[in-house]
Amino acid sequence: KKVSELLQFLFPFLTIAILWETLVRFSVIDAQILPAPTMLFQKIYDLLLHKRILQFHIYHSLYRLCLGFLLAVAVGVAIGAVLALQRSLIRDTFSPILSLLISIPTIAWIPVLLITMGLGDLTVITAIFLGGVFEIIYSTIAGMRSVDKQLINAARIMGVTELGLFFGVLLPGSLVAIMPALRLSVGYCWRALVGGEMLSAMIKWGLGKMIFEARFWNDVKVMIIGLAFIGIFGVILDRLFLKQLEQSTVEKWGMLTKR
Repeated sequence: KKVSELLQFLFPFLTIAILWETLVRFSVIDAQILPAPTMLFQKIYDLLLHKRILQFHIYHSLYRLCLGFLLAVAVGVAIGAVLALQRSLIRDTFSPILSLLISIPTIAWIPVLLITMGLGDLTVITAIFLGGVFEIIYSTIAGMRSVDKQLINAARIMGVTELGLFFGVLLPGSLVAIMPALRLSVGYCWRALVGGEMLSAMIKWGLGKMIFEARFWNDVKVMIIGLAFIGIFGVILDRLFLKQLEQSTVEKWGMLTKR
């Protein structure tokens, strides 16, 4: 079954790659503008094994992404939980501020961060954090407010402590809203990562930096490779981590219908 799902997933990409290769080989598409997949694989081989730089770009981007995203999850769930458990007056006071912050594109934060935090990793990681945290806060509030009051009352009657109530009832019950937010936030964090790496002058390594520097040499192959790896790792994080987490929690518990 898993092999069948993998083939089904890869089929459209293989179809596009074969068509792309054919059009380039028959000169329908200019290889200087859009190199064929085989040319890109040759370039990847060169960047990995000859120049030995692609792995450093990938490592530094993944390091920044994971750190910024995990911070966004931890802070977002914590703040969302605190606001969800407050009285409606306090929650309604912060709601317009949260709506305003969600509306600001992450790329718009980067010039401010460059001035306040410098041109290094801190700026990029903060941009990634801002790219995901507000969506997670909003979804955590919505998720915890949707937990059945009867479950909460039953837990309290059974003598469950407030900490046990949070981890045993509120947090699991709100995962049905938090999990989609996490999957969306990964995409937002990738955008913030690439924008931050492109604009931070002190950063040497990163996929965003690699794409940005390739434009000076009109190296379309490197640009496309950078874009491809960003997409590939985005899919990997979503399918192999977040989707599996969703299946082992909300789907397993019957809170979400299996697709």
